[in-house]
Order: sequence, then C-alpha cells, then structure tokens
Amino acid sequence: STYINPMAAAHGHAQAAPGSGSGRMFGISLCLLAQVFQATMLVYEEKIMSQYSVPPLRVVGMEGLFGMIFGAGILIVLNVSQVESTPVALHQVGHSTPLMLAILGSICSIAVFNFSGITVTQKASAVARSTIDVSRTILIWAVEMMLGWHGFNPLQLCGFVVLALGTMLYNRLIVLQVLEPPPEAKDLLQKSLPIDVEKDTSEIGRAHV
Repeated sequence: STYINPMAAAHGHAQAAPGSGSGRMFGISLCLLAQVFQATMLVYEEKIMSQYSVPPLRVVGMEGLFGMIFGAGILIVLNVSQVESTPVALHQVGHSTPLMLAILGSICSIAVFNFSGITVTQKASAVARSTIDVSRTILIWAVEMMLGWHGFNPLQLCGFVVLALGTMLYNRLIVLQVLEPPPEAKDLLQKSLPIDVEKDTSEIGRAHV
C-alpha cells in the first residue's frame, strides 16, 4: 500500500504517497530491519526464560536498566555530533504540559505492554507473543481512522484481514480441519511433549544444583 494507493488513483493523483520511491523503500527496509532485530530479541528472551525462573517484572526492570545505559551512551554521541540536543528536548518537555503528559503516558503504556508481553512469552512462546503483538496495529489503524488521522485504503484493509485471520488461526481461535495434522501426528505430539518437558525440567534442576 506504500506504492499503490487506490484511493489516490481514483482521485487522479499521480503520486501514490509523498516522497520518492527510493525514500519509501529505505523506510520499508528500516521497518524490516527493526522487525528482524525484535524477533531475535524475543527468541533470545524466550530461551533465557525457559532456562531460568525469572519474574516478568524483574525482566522488564533489567531490560529497562540496560536500555537506559545504552540509550544514554548513544545520546552522548548524538549530542557531540550535534544530531540531537538534550537541553532543547528538556526545555520542550518542561514548557509543554501536553508533551509531558504524552511522555508519561507512553512510559506507563510501554511498561505494561512489556510486562504483558514477557508474561505471554513465559507462559506460551515468543511466536504467540509476536502474533498477538502485531495485532495491535489493527487497533491503531482503527483509532486513526476514527480520529481522521489516516485515509481509508482498501489494500491496508485486506492486509489487516489477513493479519487477523493468521493470528486467530495460529492461536487456534479459528480451527480449520484442512489445516489440522493427521491423528497419528497428534498422538505423537501428545506423547512427546510430557517427556520433553520432564527432561528439560530435570536438566534445569541439575544445572541449578
């Protein structure tokens, strides 16, 4: 939908979206790179939490602490290179109540979001968390539409429908018999899971001892 906008074409606009094609491709590449980085983090997070019994709230605190340390280091470099100006940012926050409230709200929402996400990873898996995580973009899109911040695009609607169906299929909210494994595969899976869980638990216990 970044390159093809049926709504813009219907109104006779030659350009599908502002900016050059290379600029849009660069933006999409950054988004894909960020998704790969986040996926790597979630898989490693699941690996750690499967080996050690760590409360989700402590994981959120540890990630936040390391994030502040790395962020402060990057911020120093950006200030020295004059890409960013922390004094100007602090001045803007101190002289704008809506901006300060927005930042505080963002901090609280991200904290709750990370705690909920880590809990899902611990109780289910990183894949289950990812499928639920990407579904929030549907809610964001709907809110933007209601507030008039975003124009309707049929291609985006089709994409969100596929996204919602995929999430519900993976989390078995919708069950299609065509996609179900044969009975013998279900029996093997049911027999193997308890053995694997017991084996993993015993290995973790020996590691702690």
